[in-house]
Amino acid sequence: MLIAITEKSQRFISYEYTRNVLQQLRQQGKFYCPQCQQPVQLKIGTINIPHFAHIANQACDRLFAEGESVLHLKGKIQLFEWLKKLGHTVELEPYLSKLAQRPDILLTKQDQLVAVEFQCSSISYEKWRARTDGYKKERIEALWLFQTPPKKSSLGIHKISITPLMQQVITRPLQGLPYIVTFDANTSQFIYWSNLLHLQGHTFITKVQCLPSEKQGYPFFEPKSISKDEFNRYWQLYKKTGEQYVYQRLLRSKKGVQDPFLRSCYEMSFSLESMPPYVGLPVKNSEAIPCFSIEWQTMLHYFCRQLQLQPHELCKGDIQLFLHQLGVEPTAASVQAVEDYSVVLEKAFSSTDSISAICEQVYVHLFAIDTVC
Repeated sequence: MLIAITEKSQRFISYEYTRNVLQQLRQQGKFYCPQCQQPVQLKIGTINIPHFAHIANQACDRLFAEGESVLHLKGKIQLFEWLKKLGHTVELEPYLSKLAQRPDILLTKQDQLVAVEFQCSSISYEKWRARTDGYKKERIEALWLFQTPPKKSSLGIHKISITPLMQQVITRPLQGLPYIVTFDANTSQFIYWSNLLHLQGHTFITKVQCLPSEKQGYPFFEPKSISKDEFNRYWQLYKKTGEQYVYQRLLRSKKGVQDPFLRSCYEMSFSLESMPPYVGLPVKNSEAIPCFSIEWQTMLHYFCRQLQLQPHELCKGDIQLFLHQLGVEPTAASVQAVEDYSVVLEKAFSSTDSISAICEQVYVHLFAIDTVC
C-alpha cells in the first residue's frame, strides 16, 4: 500500500518522497495502517516502489492488500497522477468504512463518486461481483481498469480472446460495436480493444488502438467505428475463421450425420467446402449465442424449412423454440441476435444475393448507419 498514517495522524504518501528522505523519516518516526491502526513498516527497496506493509504475523482485520506487484503500484500511481492533472478531485487508497472496502482511487466528479480499480492480478467473478455490488449499494460507480494482458497490445485488427470477467466490463454504445479500455502500466497507455465482433466462445475480432495517458480524457473518449475498408478486413478474417471451424468440426465430430450441425448441412444440401455466403454472418448480440454463427445460422435455415417459413417470418415463440433446440437460453439478447440476422438476410436478398451486397448490408446494420460512404 502507498498510504499510511503518521504519529501526528496525517496521511502519508510514500512515492512523493525520494528514497533518501524516506530512509530518514523511517528512522525518525512510525507509521500506522489507516484501517486497523497497527504499525506498518516502510519498505524502501532499489527495485520496488517504496510502500508500506504490515509487520510479520500482524493481521489487518480489514484486509488491507498486501504483496502488491510493482506493476500494480506503478499503475495506481500513474492513474492517480493522470486524474489529478485533468483537474479532478481524487483520493488515493481511501478506506470506505461503510463497505469495508478500499478502492485504488476514489474520484469525485460533480455529485458522482467513482471507485477506480486497477486490476493486475486474477480475481474471481464472485469477488468482483461483491465489490461492484458494494459500490453500487452506496451509489458509487465502479470503474474497473484491467492491466493490458501481455501480447494483446499489438496495434491493428486481430483475433483476441477475452476472459469472461473482462467481458463484464465491455462498454456497449448505442451505435456501433462494443469496446473495452485497458491500461498498460508498463507504457502508461490506454489500450482500446474497439469494435469488438464476436466469433465464438470468448474469441472476438477487434481493432487494437492505443492512447497515451497525457492525451486521454475522462470520461474516456469513445472509439470511432471502423471504415468500410477496415470492415472488409474484418469480413475476410471472419469468413476464414468460419471455414476453419467447419473443417475442424467435420474432422472432430464423432456423431457423423447425427451431429445437429452436420445433419442440417446435409438436409439443406450445403457443401462443407463451400458454404453459402448468407450463413456465418456477423450480427449484433451474437455473443449471446456461444457457438459460431455459421453453425447456428445453418441450423436456423433447417429449422425454418421444417416450418416452411423464412427467417424473417418467425415469431418470437418460434425463435425461442429454435434456441431451446440449439441448447441456448432464449434471453432477450439471444432472441435479438436471431432477429438481427433475419433483418440482414431480408435486406440483402431484397436486392441481390451477391457476397458484396451481403457484406454491405452487414456493415450498415452493425454500425446503425443509413448509407455506406
